[in-house]
Amino acid sequence: MKKITNEEIKRMKKMNKEIARKPNVLEIMASKHNLGNQTFLNTLRATVMKPDKTGRVATNEEVAAFLLVAHKYDLNPFTKEIYAFPDKRAGIVPIVSIDGFITIMNRHPDYDGYEMTYSDDSVTLDKAKSCPEWAEIRIFHKNRGKPTVVREYLDEVYQPPRGGYSGAWQTHTKRMLRHKTIIQGARVAFGLSGIYDEDEAERIVEATVVEESKMKPAVTMPQALPPETLPEQPTEQEQAMWDEEKAPPPAPVNGDLITEPQRKRLYAIGRKNHDEAEFKEIVKNCGYAHSKDIPKSDYERVVEEVS
Repeated sequence: MKKITNEEIKRMKKMNKEIARKPNVLEIMASKHNLGNQTFLNTLRATVMKPDKTGRVATNEEVAAFLLVAHKYDLNPFTKEIYAFPDKRAGIVPIVSIDGFITIMNRHPDYDGYEMTYSDDSVTLDKAKSCPEWAEIRIFHKNRGKPTVVREYLDEVYQPPRGGYSGAWQTHTKRMLRHKTIIQGARVAFGLSGIYDEDEAERIVEATVVEESKMKPAVTMPQALPPETLPEQPTEQEQAMWDEEKAPPPAPVNGDLITEPQRKRLYAIGRKNHDEAEFKEIVKNCGYAHSKDIPKSDYERVVEEVS
């Protein structure tokens, strides 16, 4: 029998270690899409997890957390089954579209179809279209005798106009109620956690904005100057120059500009349906170089364009 050399033993041990090492989530996702690790990561950062408006790039930890969720539920970030929503406090919020939730249901081995029923009574909420009072989903299981039944009431899930402007809940009320019911039904039936729909992500961001607005810096009150230190009264010419310098800038021609929450909502809707370049091009075609230049009076039209 041929004697094995020490060099061969070392080589075999090294090979065994490489075989035993489990691939990380980046390697798994890259392999699934037939890409190299770095190519996959670069593509992800260039399309799904782009830098935010301040230029902040998602950290490796945030990318890993996002990929863990995508891998857990076997969702494709490049077809917008799942996408990343930037948030100052939460980092990256993983948002799953209605297509993503339906994909999860269809792939579950115990899933056996669903049925929808609606209330015979209709209601019309603030600026919304007439819609059934509630919607109910019955999700059937192959290994259970009874289906999972979830009912969602319109007045509990409805999202009123943000900033006074209509959104999907106002223009497609029935569809949004159906989507919300399917999403909640899937969560209850299959124990889905760690993922959010668009409405929930927007509330997370809005809650962050409200919290930050309450964080007022400490202010030191100025003390009155003694009479001898007060400056002399300005001349009429000096006063006129002062008034001209301090005059407020003219208001935008089309009215007040949209708020920060409205810009984030517009960005979320645009990222759901388009990539970054397409989104910017649509905003540009609407007549604005940047979303911060959009006046409130034209906000609804731009939302419809990117939807």
